[in-house]
Amino acid sequence: MADETLRSIYSAADETIDQLDQLHRASSERNLTSRQSLDAAVARLGDSSAPFVETLGDGPAMAPAGPATAPRAEPAPFYPLPQRTTHGGPFGPKVRAKLLAAAIAKDTRW
Repeated sequence: MADETLRSIYSAADETIDQLDQLHRASSERNLTSRQSLDAAVARLGDSSAPFVETLGDGPAMAPAGPATAPRAEPAPFYPLPQRTTHGGPFGPKVRAKLLAAAIAKDTRW
């Protein structure tokens, strides 16, 4: 009796392992197909994705002219303002202006 029970347990375990192997094989095949598709897409990119470089006759290669680099204005500093804790939404523009003026006067910026 014990031998029959062990054989049925081993048989069930073998079936489970076979099913898991089939699932793993199917997953691996899907991953391989996806990988091949991505590799083919990358191969089709070719030279069209290379940056454009303009050559001037026999001279050296020149990069395309971009916008002139002007000195950047420093962004306005961030002043933390208190959050409204009552109902009715955020503070209005006048109250925010008042709070901002008070914060600037204290110069408590981040």
